[in-house]
Amino acid sequence: MAAAQQTEFQKNFRVIVEKIFNHWQDLRLAVEHGMGGRNGQQVAIEIMDYTYQYCVSNENITQGELQEVLEELMDQEFNTLCDDDSIPEICRNLLRYKLLAQQNQYPQIEAELSKLPAGKEWLRPDVKITYTPIDGDSSSDEDMDDSDEEDDDEMGQGDEDTPSGSKRMTRSQARKQQAEEFVEPEDGWTTVRRK
Repeated sequence: MAAAQQTEFQKNFRVIVEKIFNHWQDLRLAVEHGMGGRNGQQVAIEIMDYTYQYCVSNENITQGELQEVLEELMDQEFNTLCDDDSIPEICRNLLRYKLLAQQNQYPQIEAELSKLPAGKEWLRPDVKITYTPIDGDSSSDEDMDDSDEEDDDEMGQGDEDTPSGSKRMTRSQARKQQAEEFVEPEDGWTTVRRK
């Protein structure tokens, strides 16, 4: 790739990555619910930046490799596991759009990205995301790790079936959160329906 073409690709691919990350509901909910602490929004921006750099600096990355990177970042930085197939979908789209961008297929990319629901860009330092600590926010990471045992039992069940009865989000509940419609069943809970 010529230098000017490479610069154009990087600039355009950056916009693509930002658009995809700004529409990733799991990441936004993790930030809004304080899963990444008070600096969660900055951490999310850093994850987006890292993902962009990882994609442009590695020529032949696979979807599995990129997926592993994002899953690890979400687990380490937000103590969140995404069980809704959003990470594989994001990785598939990033790599597909990377290939299309390298082939100068920007009209096709723009047409597909324009179908995403309208939303405000929130992964910018000048946008303020309200940090809402979860009830029991002072609890330790050990409490979160204990919820792993109940993950398999919770598949397909409502949020009110959590054994503790607390309003604190467990890892499995955080993993279930992606869709277009939000419903607030009770204070402290956010239910996200699948597409």
